[in-house]
Amino acid sequence: MLLRHASAGERRSQPSLDRERPLDRRGRADARALREAFHGYVVDRIVTSPHARCVETIRPFAEAAGLPIEVRDELAPTADGEHALAVLDELPDAALVCTHREVIERLFGGEIACEKGGAWLLARREGVLRPAAYLPPPSSVERTRIHRAAV
Repeated sequence: MLLRHASAGERRSQPSLDRERPLDRRGRADARALREAFHGYVVDRIVTSPHARCVETIRPFAEAAGLPIEVRDELAPTADGEHALAVLDELPDAALVCTHREVIERLFGGEIACEKGGAWLLARREGVLRPAAYLPPPSSVERTRIHRAAV
């Protein structure tokens, strides 16, 4: 699963300050709701960008699942797409990865979108990760629907 961090308000002017930007009220609610939203999915590893909004997004699920959170710089918004892809390639299929819009765009050439707090279920086809289904964020009215990817 490839998760975009939950809502964290407006981007800050300096990258060093933006790195520490926390989730806002809606983002914290979505982060708590991920425990229920991901119920039934097998997750063996949790990996995230080091940015505070990603770590905060994934923390409630990790605590509920009793899994450690692995932090990887290769999933930060300024990370090279090839390095992010290398991280995904090394993970088992039952991994949950939290990252940023920019990384998701680089990974899939801008062909897919992901709302804050939304997640893509990925499938390996012939050794290549491809988006298979989209899970809207818990705060979305569309949450009850799983969207199949056309990619």
